[in-house]
Amino acid sequence: MPPSRMVLDGKTFQSRLGPKGEPADIDDRLVFRDGLFVSEECERRCGYAPAKYWVRVEGERIQMMAEAPCLNADAVIVWRGTVTGDEIEGTYTWVNKRWYWTFEKEFWFKG
Repeated sequence: MPPSRMVLDGKTFQSRLGPKGEPADIDDRLVFRDGLFVSEECERRCGYAPAKYWVRVEGERIQMMAEAPCLNADAVIVWRGTVTGDEIEGTYTWVNKRWYWTFEKEFWFKG
């Protein structure tokens, strides 16, 4: 049996992203490969690198979490989601740190 984090390796989800409380209006591909997670849209737009991800398996549901660092700024996106069958949904928090303040914004995704 492979390590539990490998249960998502090789999976790709066509998804939509959006600010919390608003419609999801951004198309994205969420990819799990070689123990890493990446949002292709966040990587393309903002330079967020593939990141290690963690999972917890509960019956048919797989909960995942990843902290994707930005390569161009002192920022990180913290992803939390649940995979059930061929579907994924969850939230992510964009955290942008400045020397005098920290900006956080909540988003959601589904695919």
